[in-house]
Amino acid sequence: MKKQLHVLIAILASSFAFAQDTETPIFSGITFGGSADAYYKYDFSKQDNGLSSFTNTQDSFEIGMASINAGHSLGKASVFVDLGFGTRAEQFSYNEKDTKFIVKQLTFTYDITDKFKVVAGSFGTHIGYEVLDAVDNKNYSMSYAFSCGPFFNTGVKAQYTSGQFTAMAGITNPTDFNSALDSGSKKKTYIGQLGYVADKGSVYLNFTTGTANPSPGSEIPLPNERKTEFDLVASREITDSFSLGFNGVYAKTTNEMDKELGGEWYSLVGYANYSFRESLILAYRMEYFGAKKAAATIGNLSGANVFANTVSLNYKVGKLTIIPECKYDIASEKIYVDNNTLATGGMFFALLATTYSF
Repeated sequence: MKKQLHVLIAILASSFAFAQDTETPIFSGITFGGSADAYYKYDFSKQDNGLSSFTNTQDSFEIGMASINAGHSLGKASVFVDLGFGTRAEQFSYNEKDTKFIVKQLTFTYDITDKFKVVAGSFGTHIGYEVLDAVDNKNYSMSYAFSCGPFFNTGVKAQYTSGQFTAMAGITNPTDFNSALDSGSKKKTYIGQLGYVADKGSVYLNFTTGTANPSPGSEIPLPNERKTEFDLVASREITDSFSLGFNGVYAKTTNEMDKELGGEWYSLVGYANYSFRESLILAYRMEYFGAKKAAATIGNLSGANVFANTVSLNYKVGKLTIIPECKYDIASEKIYVDNNTLATGGMFFALLATTYSF
């Protein structure tokens, strides 16, 4: 019996060694990655004045999100899976239930030619300068423009790239819904993008139109509500140490049954980043958010104009980044709460965040 065991081990060992010498090992073409973030926030009004995404807490240590992703490619086809765990993931998928764990992105890509490809599945929105994963932003808190969506789309899109120019067009479920059956509408959303990428800068003109997505925490949209959004994103490297970014957004909501329920809002967001050295970056975000004529789909921000200022310091230690941040916002209406829980037009908070990528 012992001799037979030794023979079996020898066979398995030789088989494993042979597998490692073949041209297509079991993990060939697979890539893995991920990130994590956490933060502590203190609002000097001792209230939770968070009207933007992912930092809606007060005097509390919070876990943001842990992400794990994997991709595989073989020939002209590839697949990418991006999983998220935590509060940030839950708020990102606000239309779903039991979303502490979500599939953030699941895409299947086929390269028809070197310039033209088709992508199907669920993918992060092309709208906006900022993205969901904290590790990819210089400011930890999010802009009001980002917080009013859209967050993601589920459908199919085609992308064409030629030299420095790129174009994309697609058709998806109602925005921020993985399933059209959950949205209350069978109407589709149409998305598009035109882009130009240079050596030291880029500019993108983005577009989306379809059934109006609700603000996080509100009811699902009605089938007769429609939202159209235009978005301009630009970035420019001025020097090796200094770069600028811009995001301009205009969104219009219409209601076929009652015109009084429609509205519009816009946002102008500027970004400035200065690197003292590779491990130390100062980031400033300035935003003017105009929602005087906005529809109720953007919640408490509707009916107010906001001037927001955010200053963040990024200190990098390997893959770890420590981010102390301050945010001061002034609104034309009393949309915040002060120390006495009375309505007020301004708010100020500080936070300390950390991110890690692998």
